[in-house]
Amino acid sequence: MTAATVLSRGLVLRRVSYSDTSQIVTLFTRDAGIVTLIAKGAHRLPARSSKIQSPFDLAGWYEVLYRRGASEVQLLYEGRLIEGFEHLRRRLDGYLEACFALEVMPRFFSPADPHPDFLRGALIYFMLLASAGGRLPLRLHFYSFLLREGGIGPEWRRCAECGVAVAPESGSFRVPVGIVCRRCRSTGDWAVMEKTVRYLALEAGAPWGAVPTLDPGVKVLEEAWSMLRAVLLHHLERPPRSLQYLRD
Repeated sequence: MTAATVLSRGLVLRRVSYSDTSQIVTLFTRDAGIVTLIAKGAHRLPARSSKIQSPFDLAGWYEVLYRRGASEVQLLYEGRLIEGFEHLRRRLDGYLEACFALEVMPRFFSPADPHPDFLRGALIYFMLLASAGGRLPLRLHFYSFLLREGGIGPEWRRCAECGVAVAPESGSFRVPVGIVCRRCRSTGDWAVMEKTVRYLALEAGAPWGAVPTLDPGVKVLEEAWSMLRAVLLHHLERPPRSLQYLRD
């Protein structure tokens, strides 16, 4: 491996056919953040001399060797599948959750801006999507983490306007900044349940590693997702196409 080549691992966010035999692949890599690679010959039947085992697939975790250059699209030399998350292909609901995450992630992080802690959390999220139920708490857990890692997580404990500590029962929600106190409240702020604010405040600081065990009830979960979804959509140029297919 020369100084111009990079060996890393990455999660496939997007892939499109470039020709009858090649692909353009966008990965969220551990070391370099988001990179776009051209995988020449990825659609060909694998040969003994080929360093690309098979076409790249969405949500696959790959080891890649590519050449770093000035171009926006780097040349891929080798690609080897490490984890395919096959359970996502067996359950439509889990696959739709993964597609939404894959569509959202590149809009919150820039190329050459690695976020290894977030990437580790995303891999855990995809593993936990094997669960047959309880996807809404897991989704809230993930997107709270994404907003926090992206530096735009809403404020749940202090007024987003004046900075004073706010009791959950006395605040209102303002998109996209979070909770505002009674003094700073204005027309258009949301009246939300106290339990929902407490739940989101806990989620905002919760570590990764296990399926969330807190069960605040269906109404709280649904309201919490409405709030986080509003924040996500505010920061995106356009609604993700996959959003319409999510199931609570």
